[in-house]
Amino acid sequence: MRTMHFIAVIALAAQSIIPARGIAQERDLKFALDFIPLGRHAPWYVAVAKGYYKEEGLNVTIASARGTADSIRSLDSGAADLGFIDIPSLVAAGADNSSIRMVAINYQLPPYSVFSINPGANITRPQDMVGKEFSAGNASLIPRIHQAFMKQNGLDPFTLKIVNLDPGSLVAALAARRIQSIGLFAMSETAIKRAVQDGEVKHMLLADHGLDIYANGVGVKDDFLLKNPDLVRRFVRASLRGWRDALANSEEAAQLQAQMVKTLNPTVIVEELQVVRRLAVVADTQKNGLGWIDRDKLKRTVDFVNANIEVAGRRFSAEDIYRAGYLPQEAIRP
Repeated sequence: MRTMHFIAVIALAAQSIIPARGIAQERDLKFALDFIPLGRHAPWYVAVAKGYYKEEGLNVTIASARGTADSIRSLDSGAADLGFIDIPSLVAAGADNSSIRMVAINYQLPPYSVFSINPGANITRPQDMVGKEFSAGNASLIPRIHQAFMKQNGLDPFTLKIVNLDPGSLVAALAARRIQSIGLFAMSETAIKRAVQDGEVKHMLLADHGLDIYANGVGVKDDFLLKNPDLVRRFVRASLRGWRDALANSEEAAQLQAQMVKTLNPTVIVEELQVVRRLAVVADTQKNGLGWIDRDKLKRTVDFVNANIEVAGRRFSAEDIYRAGYLPQEAIRP
């Protein structure tokens, strides 16, 4: 009897360590965000907390970054395996400087925004940007995107008065009216509204006024992708399950992320996720699933950057940066 009991215990233990889907061994992966962990990043943490990566035989570590340029460097250097990559930033880096390829797109609408105050600059339409002071910190790409957006709308882009400020001071500078307008991602709206006590915050999302390009998605270095195609598919599938759940239940997502990132306020996470949902849930993703990539829109994105941003060396084409076949066969819809 003792022998049979011992064998049964061993058998149960063996079953408990067999990964899901018949995967032989759990694989460690490092995923780089585009910034420090914020509420907008909750979907990735939901995938961790709910065990979606574990079910795919993956042990995923989420790493912070100091901006998209930093996450691009992390992937290109091999410090990270996959990353949350802003496509315009990738295209602006140039094909000679990066071999990152996009396999899924999460921000179907670009989050580029102009924030101002009323009374004050009160920017609510592209024409209101003419002659205004504008700062996006010391990042060179975002002002160029805003200027290209003005050009797209038949406005003189050089009338935008670009001011270099420390990135960490942007919200305070706007609240104190030391600058007329700032350019931050749409998800910053909640923080800006809390900071501005004197006046009404005006948020102009460029996508609402004709900026039809992609932004952030899952990027991976080409050689890693070629060596690990199934691993990347498993990562994307688990991640999109996290995105689906986070967008469907922001309160649950906020609690899960706050348990893992103690510095975050669940209320702020919920507010950021409401903005993220607007960027991620569009007609394309409702029809084709989260992460969807439309080739024509991707080409428009690449062409927009190449036409308006100075790129060193050889320029990316849409074919260069996209690798098809890594989204789930069974679409994960919001």
